[in-house]
Amino acid sequence: MDKAQILIIDDEESILSTLEGILEDEGYRTLTANSGKIGLELVRNERPDVVLVDVWMPGIDGIKTLQAVKEMHPKAEVVVMSGHGTIETAVAATKLGAFDFIEKPLSMESILRVVDSAVRTRRRNKSAPSPGKGKPPGARKSRATDSPGVHGEAARGVAAAGRNGSFESQQRTIRRSVVLYGRGLHSGLKTGLILEPLPPDSGIRFGNLSTPDTIAAQAEFVDNTNHATNLRAKDVIARTIEHLMSALYAYGVSNLLVKLSEEVPILDGSSKEFCRLIEDAGLEEQAEELSPIVIDQVFETGEPGSPNGYIKVEPGEGFSVSYDMDLPEPVGKQIFEYRHDSIEGYQNEIAPARTFSFIWELEALEEMGLGEGGRWGNVILIDSERVVNTELRFPDEFVRHKILDIIGDLYLLGRPIEGKVSAFRSGHRHNVGLVRRIAESLL
Repeated sequence: MDKAQILIIDDEESILSTLEGILEDEGYRTLTANSGKIGLELVRNERPDVVLVDVWMPGIDGIKTLQAVKEMHPKAEVVVMSGHGTIETAVAATKLGAFDFIEKPLSMESILRVVDSAVRTRRRNKSAPSPGKGKPPGARKSRATDSPGVHGEAARGVAAAGRNGSFESQQRTIRRSVVLYGRGLHSGLKTGLILEPLPPDSGIRFGNLSTPDTIAAQAEFVDNTNHATNLRAKDVIARTIEHLMSALYAYGVSNLLVKLSEEVPILDGSSKEFCRLIEDAGLEEQAEELSPIVIDQVFETGEPGSPNGYIKVEPGEGFSVSYDMDLPEPVGKQIFEYRHDSIEGYQNEIAPARTFSFIWELEALEEMGLGEGGRWGNVILIDSERVVNTELRFPDEFVRHKILDIIGDLYLLGRPIEGKVSAFRSGHRHNVGLVRRIAESLL
């Protein structure tokens, strides 16, 4: 009997080659594609029996690919794969007609068992010969890839957009979709992140793979500020958004769709990797204008000098943030002022600064159900005498990270600020409160 044809769609070359080898050893004919777009072209032309597709892919993600395959070739059996999915994602895939949903890392036994079952189901439901009937196993093998110049074009896109951090009254998005994997700091769950371009006047929006609904990155949708800035609207949740938002502010990205599994990955605790991701995607200038919010009066949250925190913004040239930190030793008193003059300035002075926590705070976080994703390498841990788990990137890395957070929270305004921000022991609650005051008065 002629062996079935299997199409593997995954943006990781190592996964493609591994699955291709395993399935060909079993006599299956294989096709591979490293994007949903190319995978759908192969579905249209080759009519495979079974499609294996990864959920987290840039461009056309796995759920959209599944939906398109079932519309284009209803008799194909689709197996969805993910190492960063959720129950909701699995349910969504099943409702759209997925044959099965399997988690990474993949085992050879599970892959062969699921593929064999899918092939047998396909044969039972087959009412007509497939286009490739009669060809011997291995007669056709294709590896489809994106065009080789993508990364070069993306890198040039950053240069074309301009390297300074001022906002030249133009909106920006990214040139192409990109994907990132990681773990949520507070949920502790493995998660993925897809950044997709959006047209002008869309703003920054968050969504997930199981629903078409999205939520705007605006203060009105802030659900809580418990050790992070979190958004919620109906079924869409976006947690710990501040590090990504900070990088988007620095690069002037004003239109973007962020798909995630509820929480933005913590990565190394800074925004350094988000900068790399934006650089990899490239920047796309858009013709529509984006004017800054010019601060013409003092806005403030909290009481000046209060140990409970205080933040204000006042008229000033350009955009600057100063922070006065006063914490127990070994952190102590730290003061830093950052003026946003260029993307490079942000990359060098702010982006590498990581989140931190005193060891005695961890128990309280656990009781709140937070901090589950904290790892030795993604949070600076401090005891009563010293930093216990890493070398600091700056002597004053702690205060720089607070500025990183402020920049991210202020981008809930959706536009850059022209003004001077000053903060003393402020946190996300104060930052979001300040955003709301500005929005009520100036937007």
